[in-house]
Amino acid sequence: MISVVMATYNGEKYIEKQLKSILNQSLIPDEVIIRDDGSSDATVQLVKDFIQKNKLSTWNIEVNDKNLGYKKNFANLLSLAKGDYIFLSDQDDEWINDKIDKMVTVLKDNKAIQALNGGVRLIDANSNKVEIANRKNVYNANFYFSKKPVVRLNEVPLASLIISNVTPGCAMAITKELRDTFISSYEDTFPHDWYLNMLAAYNSGCYFLNEEVISYRIHDNNASSPTAATGILSKLQKFNQEKKRRMERMQSQVAIVPSIEKSLGKINSESSLAYNFVKARLAFYERPNLRNLIAMRKYDDYKDRTVLKGEIWDLILAFKVDKLIYLFGNINGE
Repeated sequence: MISVVMATYNGEKYIEKQLKSILNQSLIPDEVIIRDDGSSDATVQLVKDFIQKNKLSTWNIEVNDKNLGYKKNFANLLSLAKGDYIFLSDQDDEWINDKIDKMVTVLKDNKAIQALNGGVRLIDANSNKVEIANRKNVYNANFYFSKKPVVRLNEVPLASLIISNVTPGCAMAITKELRDTFISSYEDTFPHDWYLNMLAAYNSGCYFLNEEVISYRIHDNNASSPTAATGILSKLQKFNQEKKRRMERMQSQVAIVPSIEKSLGKINSESSLAYNFVKARLAFYERPNLRNLIAMRKYDDYKDRTVLKGEIWDLILAFKVDKLIYLFGNINGE
């Protein structure tokens, strides 16, 4: 049995394209469960009309009693799914028509896989393909870092996931068994899709399929596509927002590893090294100075993952000239 779970919230602009791309799959899901998080636009009515028009008796949409936020909404959705294989869906992408068939085939042929992450192609608001420059050792539209050359099917170690995720959750499929582990241990302070991958990777069950399975939409409301700031006040505001966003992300990364260990046991030495790197990076962001910069730079992961702009950014923070340089030079980077 195959389930699709979709979280919606004020998605009227693109929701029909996403629904059509699921309906037109070469392998049809057995159930599609949709939970709306209190939309104030026409999202719910559009979904209901689509279900009725296409006589989709195994599709269902309900509205949450209160706004839960996307992490808790997806956690609730996953608890409702009955499938042996469960696909996560956002509201504004477009699935390639053999996504389900291709990923289910891989899962059936490789019983060790618990979380399968597919490749993405980027599209804009008008569904036109977006081209981006490829960074060294980064694949999948720059979502996936790997020092090893990527082949068709790649195991993703927990150490790598402690530092960064593989792909957006809307491009992944999981097994029912992984879902059960997730439900028993998930705390909604951490992104649900990233946590699913980490749980799977603990038992060597997280993989990346190096084939495009969705068109991932980038638009102004998408965190992957920040709107360019103009003017001194706007640039300063964006600087502060970006720094805060990075710190919050790293704080959640640091907090989630003890949760993994509580549920599954101690992580291995390679993963511990990655964990220490994330803690060192957080310490630098909390107290950016030369001493913490040196401590962070000693890790191979810093050297492997940080591009020149990122190194410049960190030097700027360490020498306390970050806001001045940002305002007048608009330097940023990972």
